[in-house]
Amino acid sequence: MKIEEPKRWWTRAALVVASGMALVGSFASCAETTEAMSADDPRESVPDASSTDAVAADADAGAAVDCKEEDPDCTTEVVSCDDVAWCVVPTPLDILHTFTAIWGSGPNDVWAVGSGGSILHYDGKSWVKTPSGVVNTLYAIWGSGPDDIWTVSDTTTVLHGTGFKNGTATWSRSETGFAPWSTAPLRAVWGSSPDDVRIGGRMFDLENPDWENDIWAGHQLLKTPAGEDGVVWKRVPGMSTILSIWGSSATDLWMAADNSLSASHERGLLLHGTPREGGEGEDPFVWTSVDSQSALTLNAVWGSGPADIWAVGVLGSIRHWTPGKVRFDKIASPTKETLHAIWGSGPNDIWVVGDSGTVLHYDGTSFEPSTVQLPLGRKPNLYGVWGSSANDVWIVGDGVALHYTGPKPAKGDTK
Repeated sequence: MKIEEPKRWWTRAALVVASGMALVGSFASCAETTEAMSADDPRESVPDASSTDAVAADADAGAAVDCKEEDPDCTTEVVSCDDVAWCVVPTPLDILHTFTAIWGSGPNDVWAVGSGGSILHYDGKSWVKTPSGVVNTLYAIWGSGPDDIWTVSDTTTVLHGTGFKNGTATWSRSETGFAPWSTAPLRAVWGSSPDDVRIGGRMFDLENPDWENDIWAGHQLLKTPAGEDGVVWKRVPGMSTILSIWGSSATDLWMAADNSLSASHERGLLLHGTPREGGEGEDPFVWTSVDSQSALTLNAVWGSGPADIWAVGVLGSIRHWTPGKVRFDKIASPTKETLHAIWGSGPNDIWVVGDSGTVLHYDGTSFEPSTVQLPLGRKPNLYGVWGSSANDVWIVGDGVALHYTGPKPAKGDTK
């Protein structure tokens, strides 16, 4: 079904509530740190580690364990990297900060973002900090290539990068036209080219309300061709909170959203976007709801192609759609932990990550837990996953970066 927007009085009231929530979120984000990363040396880095040496060193030094051994969410012993699929790779991320998302253009050009304005780059050997100039939490990152990268926090904090050069990167704030007192968090960014970029998040006020459809709020920004004044972001009407955007092409898009503020049963909303006839209107796409069979929030959507779409979310929810289906199928999940992100190299090689160090792998038949090396203490929540190939995949989360480099040889295998 096509999404119908609520009546004007409810939309306006909900917008006031959402705006208040956005302001609280903005203040909380700024309070996370009093130290801007721009003061750090962008060349700061740590040695690459392909074994447990760096992690074990912390344990030998008497690193504090803030949980008990009998707690299933506690790591009291660091396992050897040789015995697990995923290994910790040290990064210079501030101890008070966390990673929230990851993206790359290739194995030697990987970016991770997070709280405190953290933006780190991996060049194939080590991770280094780059100065963002902001202290906001950055929630999503995407690029059309190594020299065109976007990361977002809220409607006044949209950053553009031109790539990693001479050991650092330059990030500039893209003007969106929002006043500082009317910001809304942004949660997703995706595009098909430098000129086709779409950003989604919570509701924000529209400059020019859509009186015809009784819409006062927007939830997406579309990049329009740069003119004399540079990039212009078009505000797209809508009420649902956009959590994830993915497309197989410029004409086939999917979004995971939470529309429970206006319709309580649409917490796990999955929308399919196709080009609007004539390409007219605030959004050149028409969005159709595809039944997710979920009353729970679905945090991420991804596909290996237009005929293979996946979504994951709260309480281990996993959903799958293929052409001809009128709804997403429920897929058996081995966990009840909330799942935050999904990525794969193909239809039979998919990784999903979530709370308490959860890492799941799909081999074309079923999802199974993967083995992971974790630092001492409470198991970190994992928020982002991305890879350049089946044997080069990264995961980021609460102060940790994990790397998968392919299957490990069996014990005793001398080949």
